[in-house]
Amino acid sequence: MANTRKVSPLTLRADVQSVNRDKRTVEINWSTGAKVLRSSWFDGPFYEELSMDPASVRMGRLESGRAPFLLDHSQSVRPAVGVVERAKIQNGTGTATVRFVREGVDPEADRLFEKIADGITRNVSVGYRTWKVQKLEGVDEKIPTLRAIDWEPHEVSAVAIGADPDAGVRAAPELNDCEIVSFTPTRSTRGTNQMELENQIPNTPDAATLAERERQTAIRDAVKSARLDDSLAERMCQDGTSVDKARAFVLEELAKRSDELTERRAGITWGESSEGKWLRGAESALLMRTNAPMVERAKVAKVHGFDRVDTGPSEFRSMTLLDLARASLERRGVRTGHMSRMEIAGRALTMRGAYSGTSDFPVLLENVTNKTLLGSYAITPDTFSKICRKETVQDFRDAYRYRTASMSGAFAEVPENAEFKNHSIPDGEKTTINVKTRGGIIGISRQALVNDDLAALSSMSAALGRAAKLSLEEEFYALLAQNAGLGPTMSDTNPFFHSSRGNVNGTGSALGVSGIDADRAIMARQTDPSGNEYLDLRPEILLVAVELGGAARVLNAAQYDVTTTNKFQVPNMVQGLFREVVDTARLTGTRRYLFAPPAIAPAFVSVFLEGQGDGPVIETENGWRIDGVEWKVRLDAKILTFDPRGAVTNAGA
Repeated sequence: MANTRKVSPLTLRADVQSVNRDKRTVEINWSTGAKVLRSSWFDGPFYEELSMDPASVRMGRLESGRAPFLLDHSQSVRPAVGVVERAKIQNGTGTATVRFVREGVDPEADRLFEKIADGITRNVSVGYRTWKVQKLEGVDEKIPTLRAIDWEPHEVSAVAIGADPDAGVRAAPELNDCEIVSFTPTRSTRGTNQMELENQIPNTPDAATLAERERQTAIRDAVKSARLDDSLAERMCQDGTSVDKARAFVLEELAKRSDELTERRAGITWGESSEGKWLRGAESALLMRTNAPMVERAKVAKVHGFDRVDTGPSEFRSMTLLDLARASLERRGVRTGHMSRMEIAGRALTMRGAYSGTSDFPVLLENVTNKTLLGSYAITPDTFSKICRKETVQDFRDAYRYRTASMSGAFAEVPENAEFKNHSIPDGEKTTINVKTRGGIIGISRQALVNDDLAALSSMSAALGRAAKLSLEEEFYALLAQNAGLGPTMSDTNPFFHSSRGNVNGTGSALGVSGIDADRAIMARQTDPSGNEYLDLRPEILLVAVELGGAARVLNAAQYDVTTTNKFQVPNMVQGLFREVVDTARLTGTRRYLFAPPAIAPAFVSVFLEGQGDGPVIETENGWRIDGVEWKVRLDAKILTFDPRGAVTNAGA
């Protein structure tokens, strides 16, 4: 019983002359019968040839105009994009005329036709059945050669990649599915090569052959039942994939399809509860109504939680706050037909107790407020996060951090047969970090709910998010501004920036190549806490007043020294020294600060309470001071000095 197989890409004759747009036809070469190295499941590597003798090829399907023209050999997933109208074998090459379906009927066919016409797709592959092959003995002692002398092409496909420049690479024939005969090339008395047929031995399937057939049948059935591409089954059959692995792969592909389908379901996830769906739909609608630009920016910034906000149209988009309050009550089994608007508002705002659900109105408002708060916090621009390294502490007590010291001295020489000597690693300097709490309270009243005054709630929560971020920004620059820009007073009664710490360039210089280079040298000469070794730090961030920001960026990017008056161009010694130039209106004057990479030697740290993230958190309770709901916004964070070696300052000029 013969088995169906496909051959890999062959050269496609798809230049401009071969395409007839009016008739929607393309002339192709579907086989040249070239010798190609292949590999069989049982017999290992071998060379394969397709005999292009017209007597060896059953051309009935191609010549009758019934053979389809496919895309990637897909028969079950994609329909045929055309038909093989005419085919023939001439001078050892199989040629054919392929006609595509009418324009506009099949978009896939239209795209393929244009790619062929443009010369983008230039490869085809033929599917065929083999009935008899010859085994050429004596041609190559290590790798046998098989020639198909009775085979039948039944479809032609456009494919992406061609391997054989003449005729392409064909799939390995399954030797146990067709008759095999062997012959030995000999030289005739006239001096020409002649193939003399010997030992015609039909192949009888054995147990291994039957097992292999069952493996391939099981793989093809699994792929077909999952409606995956036929080429996947062929590839796994050729690669020797086991049935178990093939089925596992098919299940994985089905799971991926299910996930993709879920993501397209307007934000509704299978398995999600009815209350969860309602809450997320209403929440998304309220967020888009009140602050759509913030939502879009937060999604781009990948702020946590905003990936589940649906920005498309929904049934909730036209509902007012009171409509949502009424819906939340009715979902909890509360009849609202006899209630006034104020009664609905009051009942919805207090519908939260031991047996409340996630669709209760206070939960909805809390989620919207929390997302607005965090989104506003995340997208509010700041500079402290670029300079400070983030740290966390477990509670409000002082937590210790160490500035690690290096080994005492370099490695000593160890003579032959001598002992290695101990090196001590002295304790690093110890410093403390902690957090403090700041925050505020906002609320929504029954009157605001009845008046659908959601904008007031949104603007308040957005303002609190921005205020939380700016409070840390202000704290950082307040520390920096102490002692005339030298930072806070430390335990030794000297400012953070002081000559005793080696982090001040006392020779004030204007913002220029020579001044920046001198600042760089000062930072590079910093030593570890024990004074044993140079830290060799390099500045990564330059901080200046906003008026100097433009000049600083030009200086950092310029190829030549822009401050020199020499008529000859002088190379810029500090070109690209800084990864980032930061300017701010919170600084004035000419003083500048150079910071080492915060991950290596942080001069300042931003400390957050563990479990609270790096932003504000919100808590809700029924209002006591107001007739409604109140939210308390809290930020447990603090900006602190850390290691003076990680920065250098220059008063400028």
